[in-house]
Amino acid sequence: MNWKEKVSELMTTKNITQKDLSRLSGITETSISRYLNGSQRPRIDVLLNFAKALDVNVEYLLEEERSTQESSFTTIATAIARNGSNLTIEEQNKLIALILGKGKSGCN
Repeated sequence: MNWKEKVSELMTTKNITQKDLSRLSGITETSISRYLNGSQRPRIDVLLNFAKALDVNVEYLLEEERSTQESSFTTIATAIARNGSNLTIEEQNKLIALILGKGKSGCN
């Protein structure tokens, strides 16, 4: 279950509307709607406000997100390991930098 599903489930369980969540979290109803329908991704401070408003740990909301990121990393790392012999050292280093978020401008 991702953070959106958890927030929606908690809202249902606690009988909280988007208007209530807005009041409790200090986030506009419009923004809450955008976050929950996926048209906008919340910053960590927004998730923290959701967690406080819903009386849960922010770690609880992010739990699945982290495991998804870790499994994506594992998938990418496995693909590189299997095909690494087909890549030059420079290409391998660029991929590693990209994965670590350091290769945004130097991967041409």
